[in-house]
Amino acid sequence: MSDLYEFPADLPGQGDDGQATLKWTGTIVAIATLGLALFNPNAISGWVDDLPPGPTNVRLTAIGESWAETAGRIGLGTGHAKLHAAWKSAERTDWKGRQPVEMAATDQPATP
Repeated sequence: MSDLYEFPADLPGQGDDGQATLKWTGTIVAIATLGLALFNPNAISGWVDDLPPGPTNVRLTAIGESWAETAGRIGLGTGHAKLHAAWKSAERTDWKGRQPVEMAATDQPATP
């Protein structure tokens, strides 16, 4: 009876050489990249803006801005915009017993 509950379980002697793991990882990275490109197109423009200037990056900037405008027109960024607005609202909230938060860009007290 004790043989039924031994651990660790017997594993096959020959495992794969990492191909399945590499395929799984590549799939996850591709899905995450596609999701980011579709639902947060402004991130692409922000990423390109951080790259050193050059002819390729100027073209990438134009493509990124064009995609951000298109995605905005068809509503792909709506979820991100709502989440960002909720986050900013929570950030500005004057919790009981705390002083208003000074915003760095304007140096004005935040108002909810």
